[in-house]
Amino acid sequence: MAEKLRIFVAATQDLEAMRSVIGKAIAELPVQVEIEIRRSPPLLPTVDEIFERIANCDRVYFLLGNDITAPAGLEWALAWRLERPILPLRHSPKPTPAAQEFQRLSPLPWLDFHTATELARLVSLDVARLLHHPANRYGLTLSELERLEGYIKRLDQVQAEVEKEPTGAEGGGVLIDSRSAEA
Repeated sequence: MAEKLRIFVAATQDLEAMRSVIGKAIAELPVQVEIEIRRSPPLLPTVDEIFERIANCDRVYFLLGNDITAPAGLEWALAWRLERPILPLRHSPKPTPAAQEFQRLSPLPWLDFHTATELARLVSLDVARLLHHPANRYGLTLSELERLEGYIKRLDQVQAEVEKEPTGAEGGGVLIDSRSAEA
């Protein structure tokens, strides 16, 4: 019997809108499987409500913005307590001291994203790898598994190309002497 993939998305307040990016990325997968995306209730969730939604998830995506906000910190703590697999994703161009400390204390490495497209690629790749389970927990047909494998290869190739892009002075730039700016 095919299982349902259950995902929980935790997000700090400044990244609330990024939840929709995850939903769209999952909808564009090249296979049709049952995937449930969960979140905390939007208004004053209780510990029990959050616990219930995280308890049997297959993956927790944690989106950290510039500051750690409620209920994201509680969602993080419950996911760890329940031993749910977490993928920490970060978009923190100007992190507060609290966010910096939160990141520092994480036992997992953070994956940075700068755009919605980068977030979609990271999540799509992760979900595709979850679905490509060795025991075929999600009941994919052989042709679906082949499509999924091709999809993973394309996303890996895009990731490799992004990592090769030059940064800093390698990508070109203009240097301005502060003395000439004063003249």
